[in-house]
Amino acid sequence: MDKIKLGNTDYRISNMGLGTMYFGSKVDEKVSFSLLDFYVEHGGTFLDSANKYASWIPGYDGGESEAIIGKWMQMRQNRHDLFLSSKVGFAYGDVPRSLKKEIIVSECEKSLKRLKTDCIDLYFAHADDMETPLEDVMSTFQTLKQQGKIRFAGASNFNSWRLAEANSKAKQQGWEGFCCLQQRHTLLEPSLRANFGTQQVLTPEMEQYCGINNVTMMAYSPLLGGAYLNGFQQLPIHYQNKSSESKLLVLNQIANYQNVSVNAILLAWMIQSKPGIIPMVTGSTVLQLSENFKALGITLSVEQMEMLNKDVAVPNKY
Repeated sequence: MDKIKLGNTDYRISNMGLGTMYFGSKVDEKVSFSLLDFYVEHGGTFLDSANKYASWIPGYDGGESEAIIGKWMQMRQNRHDLFLSSKVGFAYGDVPRSLKKEIIVSECEKSLKRLKTDCIDLYFAHADDMETPLEDVMSTFQTLKQQGKIRFAGASNFNSWRLAEANSKAKQQGWEGFCCLQQRHTLLEPSLRANFGTQQVLTPEMEQYCGINNVTMMAYSPLLGGAYLNGFQQLPIHYQNKSSESKLLVLNQIANYQNVSVNAILLAWMIQSKPGIIPMVTGSTVLQLSENFKALGITLSVEQMEMLNKDVAVPNKY
């Protein structure tokens, strides 16, 4: 697995991350361990988690994903070979949605304990907090860096102007700021003003900002939960538009030509975009994860990339 540079840092991370949202909850310990083993055995190092995973599932409180990763790393004795990310900001249990200093600090301590480590490599602001001054938010992340509890800070579910403002505040103080942005992103474009609740889509404007300012882009839900495998009518309603029909046709044509799944082509497209976008992949079985890994062996031609990137007659871009 190749690695790409993380923002303006000197660090390089895997170009495909392993999403662990349901590890330790919907995905039991045995399967979680097998997925983690498969990922690292095939060269992956980037494990993506969050403090609230998966608190919305009945019977779980949050922190299960971090705890299973911590237990697995302790058993495998491989912490130093990995790049760990976690997140803070969304509400879960009795923790409010907030990026106040006391919330960031206390949740970081909980995550460190569950992960059984003394440092989180990449700590995300999981959601923006319009009530807390950005100077305070960036100051807290900087303090955690200085204390050695995190290495880098990232943003997730931020609007581009807020990301720009946050990094401007950090730069004024001589701080590193947010080195990456993790948003909802896939090949298909949602209809104009599609509402994803608390999730923020990676818009062309954001892509332009990140490209110019060397902010690494990451994508969650790139495969729409497997919807690409089931045809247009099974897509989430937000993506059922003229643009999607056209892009699905092209995607299937290229997948048939390459003799791989549409998911593998989509992930290859994302990785080979300029600049590249790191997809967060996962699965409930090793077979599913291995299918996603086929993307790493695919080379899309210039013509195929142009076909996948081509706009349709009826524009849907933000």
